[in-house]
Amino acid sequence: MKLTVLGSGAVLSRSRACSGFFVESESGNLLVDLGSGSFLNLKKIADVLNVNTVLFTHYHPDHTSDLAAFIQYKIVAQKLSIVKSLPQLTILGPKGIDEFFSKLNEAFPSIKEASFRKITKELNNSTATVPGFKIRSAQMEHENSIAYRVEDNSKSVVFSGDTAYNANLISLARKADLLVADCSSPDSAPSAFHMTPSQCAKIAKEADVKALLLTHFYPSIESEPIKEIVSSYYRGKVYIASDLMVLEF
Repeated sequence: MKLTVLGSGAVLSRSRACSGFFVESESGNLLVDLGSGSFLNLKKIADVLNVNTVLFTHYHPDHTSDLAAFIQYKIVAQKLSIVKSLPQLTILGPKGIDEFFSKLNEAFPSIKEASFRKITKELNNSTATVPGFKIRSAQMEHENSIAYRVEDNSKSVVFSGDTAYNANLISLARKADLLVADCSSPDSAPSAFHMTPSQCAKIAKEADVKALLLTHFYPSIESEPIKEIVSSYYRGKVYIASDLMVLEF
């Protein structure tokens, strides 16, 4: 499995795109979140026309705002005969995905011009199968937010999305090959909606994951010795996300 970080920052970041990840296996690919700036990075490393599954952890703009541009790209490519036809686009998310997509269509009427099929599916403590992957979800401690466990035939990666420390994430991430964790706040200023480095380390240790990728950095945490803090709790591999970082596992 291969993971490319499209966006490692949060809305206040000045040098990082907002949250986005591209996952590839031998038989499929998918996006997890598509925050502002992440679509530009996707275009640098993949054929957008071959990406047809999007998972949203929640509906805040720093995780969803590039979806309209992603769909418009496909529409224009078809209008200009760059491609004759396009397969179904599948968009998964927590409760409210149908309403979210309906409002997106209202805000950007040109999206309705798409001739390819677009379907939405709500996931909430449930499972789904998409080309190349099996997906499990679990409710998180953040506004209407879910985490995902994405598995191919041999590997697994878990995306926490935005969340505070919680038992559901430990359970979902159990023995995963990689946990991609929200690490937004310094330990000196913990949040009720995001995790600190030591909380990420505790989750990784209790879930017994093989490796930990920390992401979703606010400026207040950028100067912290994140890796050192985490490594004092958790003995597995620790990575600090940066835009266009690639991990293969």
